[in-house]
Amino acid sequence: MFKVGDSLVYPTQGLAKVEAIEEKQIAGSPRRVYVLKMLSRNMSVMVPTDNAKKIGLRNIIDPCEVDKVLEVLASEPVEHKSSYWHHRYNDNYQKLKTGCIYQTAEVIRDLNSLRERKKLAVKETRMIDNAKQLIISEIAYARESEQDKAQLMVEEALLHTHQPV
Repeated sequence: MFKVGDSLVYPTQGLAKVEAIEEKQIAGSPRRVYVLKMLSRNMSVMVPTDNAKKIGLRNIIDPCEVDKVLEVLASEPVEHKSSYWHHRYNDNYQKLKTGCIYQTAEVIRDLNSLRERKKLAVKETRMIDNAKQLIISEIAYARESEQDKAQLMVEEALLHTHQPV
C-alpha cells in the first residue's frame, strides 16, 4: 500500500506522486482510491487502491537497480517469433503493461535492434519512443540526476547492445 507523498510508476503512463487517498462512490459502492498526480503531464488520475497491484503500480527503482536496467538494454536482443509487426506490438504492449522496468528495457532493446535492420511500423516507433522516455524519467528520478544525463546513459547502453549473429 502506498501513502500520500510516495512517488511511483504507473505502467505505460510514467512517474506519479500520491497526492491523496480518498473514499469515493464507484458504481454505488464506497472504494478507497489513490489520487495520483502524473509528473510528466498536468493531470491527475484516480486508481482504486485494490486495483493498484493489478494495474502494476510500483515503487520507483532504487538507484542501485539502474545498472541492471542498463545491462538489460546492452544485452543481446531477442528476435520476436513473428515477423508481423502487429503481433510484436501486442506482445510488447503486454510487457509494458506489467510495469516491470526490466521488461520495458527488453522492449526498447529488441525494437531498437530491429529498427537498425528495418523500418518499424509507426505504432512500434511510438512505442519505443514512449518506453524510452519512461525509462529515462525513472532513471533520472532514481539517481536524482538530469533527464539529459539519464538519456545519455540509455543511449550509451543501447550502443553496446550485442547484436544477434
